[in-house]
Amino acid sequence: MWWHHNSAAVAEHLGRDGAVVIDGDGLCQDVATFQRLAAAACGPLARDNPEHASIDDDPTGTINSPTPFSRTRKLLWHNENTFARLWPRRIIFGCQEIGDGGQTPTVDMTAVYARLGSAARDVLATGVTYVRRLGMDLGLDWRQVYRTTDPTVVERACEREGTTWRWDEHGGILTTEQRRPAVILDPATGRPSLTAQILHWHPRALDQDVHDALRLLYEPHEFPKGCRRGDGGPIPDAVIDELVEICTDLEEVVPWKPDRAIVVDNLRRSHARDPYSGVRRLLVAAGDPVDCTELARP
Repeated sequence: MWWHHNSAAVAEHLGRDGAVVIDGDGLCQDVATFQRLAAAACGPLARDNPEHASIDDDPTGTINSPTPFSRTRKLLWHNENTFARLWPRRIIFGCQEIGDGGQTPTVDMTAVYARLGSAARDVLATGVTYVRRLGMDLGLDWRQVYRTTDPTVVERACEREGTTWRWDEHGGILTTEQRRPAVILDPATGRPSLTAQILHWHPRALDQDVHDALRLLYEPHEFPKGCRRGDGGPIPDAVIDELVEICTDLEEVVPWKPDRAIVVDNLRRSHARDPYSGVRRLLVAAGDPVDCTELARP
């Protein structure tokens, strides 16, 4: 009933700001209640996302917990699942327990693009090639990501996604490469938006101690994740430094409290996660998918 009377106002806020905060008693008290809100705000919802852990008491497979990541470090800004072919237009976060810290900052990526220098814009205009090695001692396993033990099923899925792949000589490690847009025209405003996951994939964005530890084990091109320009060339470290500086300056934070939900336009706003301590329990859902090849570009 609440959504029936307020959906137009939510859509207006999303179109203007790229995000909207919803507060209400009992809004996130149980998964079923949150799932109904998520389906109304972001449906149709993605199911069984292998990148996120599912919530045990969600029979629909549409409600997840946030990306597992060290609670002592900041998870940098990213537009969800933009390494894949289908991008969720909307994401919803719901708070059950706040912990100490752990805010979810968001950044308007049309504003980020507007601040970028011409050199960075030229690099990003080529798109991004995301490179992942699955089945290593670190990172995810290809069986988990593709939910199969059959390499043939994996290869067919890669073909559907427009993903190139290669197996190592033992068939245990799968390397995938996915070329995706980095800059699109935001459907709501018509302005260029840097919609990508570069700061999740580029080695320069790693904390220095994490980078140094990986470097003891692997060459940079062997890291579990990496990314290049869409044309195959390197993304200079200076571009990553510029992005981190701009996002740090422009990020906006709405404090968490129980029964607060935030709906985010994933094509326009990236999100991050601050370090935290204590018990933090958030629910997450994503939906309204769009094929990234069909999005307008500058």
